[in-house]
Parts: sequence; C-alpha cells; structure tokens
Amino acid sequence: MNIENPDGKRYLEELYVQTGGKTEIQVSMFDVGKGIGLEKSEAGLIAEELIIDGLAELKSLSGGVGITLQGVAMLQGTEGGPVFDESGLQLGNGRILEDMGRQAVENVLADIRGSIVCAQTTIGNLEEVIADIKTIETQMLSPQPKTAIIREVLRSLHQVLDELKAGPLAEHVNALILS
Repeated sequence: MNIENPDGKRYLEELYVQTGGKTEIQVSMFDVGKGIGLEKSEAGLIAEELIIDGLAELKSLSGGVGITLQGVAMLQGTEGGPVFDESGLQLGNGRILEDMGRQAVENVLADIRGSIVCAQTTIGNLEEVIADIKTIETQMLSPQPKTAIIREVLRSLHQVLDELKAGPLAEHVNALILS
C-alpha cells in the first residue's frame, strides 16, 4: 500500500503519534486533522480514505479512529506484511478470563479486524470470521468471560485464517490459543 496524498501520510503519522502506535487507542479524527492544520471536512475525508485503505479504523460513530497494524507497518517500513507482537500474549488457564487475557484478546481481535480487510477472501469466510469475532465480543461483555469459550472460538478463527493463508496472523492467534 502506498499513500499518494501527502496530507494522508501526514495524517497517518499524526494518528500514530496521538495513539502512540497502539491499535486499541481511539482519538478524534478531527483532533488528528487539527494537529496537522486541517479543517474538519478535510480531516474527515482523509480519515475515510485511510479507513478504506485499511490503515485506520473507525472506532465510534462520533468520529473516533484508531491506527491499524497495517498503518503502523506502513509507517515503520514493514509493508511486506504486518508484524504481530506476541510478547505477553496469554489467555491463562483460569475458568474466568483475567485482565491480561482480556487485553490479549482485544489485541488479537484488533489484529484480525485490521488484517481481514486487506485479505482476499470469500464472502463465506468473511461471514465466518465476523460471526466468530461477534461471539468473542459478546463473551467479553460478560462480567466473567469464560476462557474456554474464547479459546474455542479462537480455534475456529485460526482454522479460517489458515484457509486464507494468513500465515503471521494465524500464528499470532495460535500463540494465544496455546497460552
């Protein structure tokens, strides 16, 4: 992927700065634009382009955006494919998912969302991935999310990612399953 619009590149760089390069952080698309001297309308248009390209992610209907792993990879010059941080990935063995496990699940879901947009997939596979993500998100809404349920849904996701030849992402999910 290549950003041809210089304002788009500056916007992505500012988004990286404001989020600290963390995919789970949300900031206002307008504040990002303001940070590089853009009006709201211009900031919105550039944010839309980056979202379509899979470099940014819309996180709220009020204009909250975040950077994706592809966006980070582009800025770090690792466009050949996303590099997933597997350090600290751990679901744990408890019946209930603890804070570290919650964070690991949120990170892997963000990775999947960011990567699946760019993947060449069938509608059937895409629907399956979305259903699995929604299942995990629903479980995460519980005050006591069950580790075993999340692990099984991640196994299902891993199978689909293997079919899609999403090597690094499939390995990333597998590392979490085995933790």
